Amino acid sequence: MNTLDAWASTVFSLAQSYGFDKCLYSVLNNKHEAMENAFIKSNYSPAWHKTYDEKHLALVDPTVHHCLTSNLPLIWEDKSFSGAAQKELYETAKQYGLCSGLVFPIHGARGEFGMMSFVAPKAKLAKSNKEFQQVVQTLSILKDHVFESSLKFIPNKTSAKPVCLTTRETEVLKWSTAGKSSWEISKILNCSESTVNFHLLNVRHKFDVSTTQLAVIKAIQQGIIHV
Repeated sequence: MNTLDAWASTVFSLAQSYGFDKCLYSVLNNKHEAMENAFIKSNYSPAWHKTYDEKHLALVDPTVHHCLTSNLPLIWEDKSFSGAAQKELYETAKQYGLCSGLVFPIHGARGEFGMMSFVAPKAKLAKSNKEFQQVVQTLSILKDHVFESSLKFIPNKTSAKPVCLTTRETEVLKWSTAGKSSWEISKILNCSESTVNFHLLNVRHKFDVSTTQLAVIKAIQQGIIHV
């Protein structure tokens, strides 16, 4: 597996040998990197990847949020997606055959962060199925081998410095993450709406992004706020 294409082909073949026709592997050098810098290999539809990136669906994807905060695998299915934005994401994913699966978080010894997702019919993911439990254990080991073998293909980028927010900026961003408007946040924090907007502007500037949504996902990556 000296070439990236050969490596990816082997990974997908191994996934298929365990009954998972579709597989995605994604990793960043560290949690502070932007999602768009991720090293990604999958046999998902290219159209799905384009839609996912253009609509910044990582912001609402529950599998991403899970992997940011846990080391445990997660079975994802229709019930995993709550709220209008997540349900819309799921309905779109279904159009590309992404209806249910199993995702493993990746947290490397050198600060790397990522995930490996295996797509399979819901019936295959029954927790009570002993065969499935054995597959989960096998895939967990496979995920670790895939991660270690992928490192030689991932460019080493300069680590982004963590952003430091003030207490007030963090409060404002947390309420914004919860879906509150600037006016609602001003009432909650007993300040003017213009003050809230000023703090959000500072937050976007510190994260070097153009929207509050992108600031939110970077704050989640850095552990500043939690979903």
